[in-house]
Amino acid sequence: MTANPLLANGQSYRPLASVVALLSAIFMIMPVRRVVIEVSEFGLRELFVPVLILVGLPVLGALVGAFLRFQGPGGRFLGITLGIFVASLLLMALLACWWFYAITTGF
Repeated sequence: MTANPLLANGQSYRPLASVVALLSAIFMIMPVRRVVIEVSEFGLRELFVPVLILVGLPVLGALVGAFLRFQGPGGRFLGITLGIFVASLLLMALLACWWFYAITTGF
């Protein structure tokens, strides 16, 4: 019986990827909540671009993250979650810009 060479170094990315996925979910709550409230108030037609950004940015992050190469168990999952994590940070930055614009212009 031979040992798996990927497990020889003992590095598994699964716990780190799980933590990053949890942080991504936490960071996406506020942008999703804001867009859902706005869509229910004004309708989807007027807010098509924010909804498209909300849906497309995490998908784009996951696609880019899938091409990251981490050697070891859970490496691809870590790449995908890192892409989604960066996308969630960008969504929070967009939400902050949206909030700042709403405050300074008075809606």
